[in-house]
Amino acid sequence: MDRYSYEAKDKMGKLVKGLVEADSFDAVDDILRYNKLTALSIRPYMSSEDRIKNYFRSVVAKIRPKDKAIFARQLATMINAGLPLMEALRSLLKQTPNKNLVAVILKIISMIEKGKSFSYAIAQFPFVFSPVFVSMVKSGEASGKMDKVLLDLAEQLESDYALRSKIRGAMIYPAFILSAMLVVGVFAIVYIIPSLEEVFTGAGAKLPATTYFLIALSHALSNFWYLFVLGIIIIIAFLRYLMSTNTGKTFLGYMAMKIPVFGKINLGIYIAHFARNLGLLMAGGVPIVKSLSMVSESVGNILIEREIKDYVMQVEQGIPLSEPVAKSKYFPTLVASMVAVGEQTGQMDKILINLANIYEEETNNTLKGLTSLLEPVIMLIIGLGVAFLVVSIIMPIFQLSNVF
Repeated sequence: MDRYSYEAKDKMGKLVKGLVEADSFDAVDDILRYNKLTALSIRPYMSSEDRIKNYFRSVVAKIRPKDKAIFARQLATMINAGLPLMEALRSLLKQTPNKNLVAVILKIISMIEKGKSFSYAIAQFPFVFSPVFVSMVKSGEASGKMDKVLLDLAEQLESDYALRSKIRGAMIYPAFILSAMLVVGVFAIVYIIPSLEEVFTGAGAKLPATTYFLIALSHALSNFWYLFVLGIIIIIAFLRYLMSTNTGKTFLGYMAMKIPVFGKINLGIYIAHFARNLGLLMAGGVPIVKSLSMVSESVGNILIEREIKDYVMQVEQGIPLSEPVAKSKYFPTLVASMVAVGEQTGQMDKILINLANIYEEETNNTLKGLTSLLEPVIMLIIGLGVAFLVVSIIMPIFQLSNVF
């Protein structure tokens, strides 16, 4: 038997965590149900030492969603062509350029050779394969449709990767401009201002307040630069600590959905992720309660995660999913309406996939609008920077030239 860690809720809604020994995920679920607990998440048990090792491996590994999508698609193609799983995995070793993913595949093969299932093997790499990925593979093992499941997963990963790539692409230009302005500003303050200060002081010229500010800032950076560096390190460390706490995660989750324009983009991503993953799991035959539990762990926002876990409790009690979704603090009414249609027609999986497509398209359109909006904003920032430079440095130089 293997050891599993679980999170569940009792009839009173109290969160319960623990360890249990069982033969499979389903056996753990049966044990929890027997003890009148509703499973929220079930994972193979990992010690603290193993978790730390796995975390640092994941940081170094850099296995991108694109790599996982290619892995899933190639594996699906080979299985569909009639290759046994083990032969397909061994073949992937020669075709995978990412050495870190190759190392993961080797360990998966080793575990399967020892009698473990494919789903159990990939579950040992939670920083590589999400709970949804693991659960989908498990449903493919049960249904005998592994090729279709892997193909669906590949499409989901490719869609998610494409959307996030567009977001990064929209941010590259403004990030480059702002970084360049920061570098030029620091260079001017540290190297140019001290030279000009001697000229201004020797001439006894009356300087604008902005010039005095730059001179004071130059002195501070030159004499106490280590305090600035230390301050930045402390701020980063504090923010990292804050983001590891429930309070920090809650604040970050709230701000992610409330920041103008970006909040709409983030919410669209969360909804698309929720709908697509839930639709894929249900299409794979995973029960809705277990599907919701899996989706809650990978949605990417702690506030929505908590809300989905509340859906689990209500659906477990026989309440249709559309009812708690209709009362959502974050999801628009369209989500509840389409979920209700899915319940009425019995095509929940297809409706949810369509819903994901709608929000992905809407997010793409918002991104295009954001790109158009950022261009004049960046030009305005550059203009203000040039104006500040003219008032603080150029004008005093012209005044001195007129004096002499």
